[in-house]
Amino acid sequence: MIRLIACDLDETLLDNAKNVSQENIEAITAFEKQGGIFVPCTGRLYTGLKRTLTQLDVWEKAGHYVISTNGAMVTENTGKILVSNGLDWDKTKQLIAYGREKGIGIEVFTGSGTLYYEKVDAKEEKDLPLFIDQLEVLPQQVDFLQTQLIPKLLYERQDMAYLQQFVKEMPQDLKADLEISFSSDRFIEINKKGVHKGSGLIKLAQYFHIPMEETMAVGDSYNDIAMLKTAGVSVAVANAPQEIKQICDHVCKHTNQESAVAEAIAFAMSIR
Repeated sequence: MIRLIACDLDETLLDNAKNVSQENIEAITAFEKQGGIFVPCTGRLYTGLKRTLTQLDVWEKAGHYVISTNGAMVTENTGKILVSNGLDWDKTKQLIAYGREKGIGIEVFTGSGTLYYEKVDAKEEKDLPLFIDQLEVLPQQVDFLQTQLIPKLLYERQDMAYLQQFVKEMPQDLKADLEISFSSDRFIEINKKGVHKGSGLIKLAQYFHIPMEETMAVGDSYNDIAMLKTAGVSVAVANAPQEIKQICDHVCKHTNQESAVAEAIAFAMSIR
């Protein structure tokens, strides 16, 4: 029996217009009415989920939770922080300096909810305000970040071959103690070593005293791999790359554009 579902957002729960379909909403509601716990699990900041959580009718509601910034933070929707685990300051500063040296887009996520960015492409600059209220250009002097929690940093460019080569060429001492993954065909996502969506799922399952075999993860991308491997049951949506599908217990017939999460939830509710 599946009691806890952790579900990725972009290209999984959300359609290409960044909305939750009515079919997905109805399936989530049915699962929760049977006592299930549905938890968005995202690379985004928890403070930037108002649009999605409002569509799910759980914005600022107690008893509902989010795993955010790839597992670096677990929060109740009231804003209560259950888990926080950020990058070391020296490493953050080095990553910013390296990104600037290479001329790649940079986004720095803070635990307070502000996202600082520079040199992202036009599509990303257009998308960011959809999800982040506290959005600022990254100042040249970054020492003010030293006192803040930095759950995640990412590099951005719409060229996956370039991003993969970029990571290969990063100095080994810079990559040390980092958790690095890719998502949405345009992001290098960087967290502290051991921090990923899977670790966030473990923390939340422990909070609810739910065995891991009674959890399910639904995803589509490379930053979902740890979560998919950690959960008791793993599900990929139809638009996921073949490498993701191969590691999952179930592959949906539908894409994120076709309410694949509703299909995944039906599969979860069939498990006894």
